[in-house]
Amino acid sequence: MPRDTLRAIRRWSFYSLSVEQGVAPVVKAIKVLRAFTPAVGALSVREIAVRTGIPRSTAHALCQTLVTEGMLRRSDDGYQLGPLVLELGGLVIERTGLVRAAEGILERLGRVPEQEVHLGQLTEGWVVYLNRNAGPRRPEMHNRVGQRAPAHLTGCGKAALSVLPFDEVISHVQRCCADSDIPTPDMGALEAELAQARRDGFVVSTSFQRGRTSVASPIVDGSGRPVGGVSLAGPGGMFCSVVIGSSRDAVVEAASVISSRLVNGSLLWATRPA
Repeated sequence: MPRDTLRAIRRWSFYSLSVEQGVAPVVKAIKVLRAFTPAVGALSVREIAVRTGIPRSTAHALCQTLVTEGMLRRSDDGYQLGPLVLELGGLVIERTGLVRAAEGILERLGRVPEQEVHLGQLTEGWVVYLNRNAGPRRPEMHNRVGQRAPAHLTGCGKAALSVLPFDEVISHVQRCCADSDIPTPDMGALEAELAQARRDGFVVSTSFQRGRTSVASPIVDGSGRPVGGVSLAGPGGMFCSVVIGSSRDAVVEAASVISSRLVNGSLLWATRPA
């Protein structure tokens, strides 16, 4: 076989493998970044190697490169996520305009003292909390700004997922469960819950934290796609029918105003010169 043909076959084989499995160094670097969690702010090279399955020497080289590029920073305990991660995350948040559209609304949301307001952005099968506005009596809850949680377990996430076709929801949930190593939920029950939320315009959720309830409504953009959700959350015992009703009215109105701001904002941004 001619040498040029052999070279072409090798290049095509490498390209096909890269497309199918990802470029190996990039995949490994992403695994290093994903080794960090809200509960683990700093990791040693040994810990990173254990968590990712990457050889220690390779993990060390990857960490050094990621430090140089600003994705990691050195600390007394090893490595931490770097400033570039925050910058890139900010760009993603700014792109949707969700935080800007919610300005001044969350603080004025009517609620009882132990309730707090959550603003979450949908990112495929995940919801990322962008705002947590607590009342005068702050209940013990695990939600915090920047936290990423499976969308199908949270109020904000379920509200946003309810806007999507269910086959798309299935894809997001399956990938989320595989990535986070959590059990796949009862998809029939989830479909029924999301269908009810879509009809009602809100969802009452108790599946994220034991003893906690949230009432949430979806936020959509100018194309009708879900961007995220807004919720009122607190101890489950306080959510009697009256509180659920008042919470529903508050989050539905807030979500409607935020959505309208996103629509108007998208129209304005579309007319701006590049």
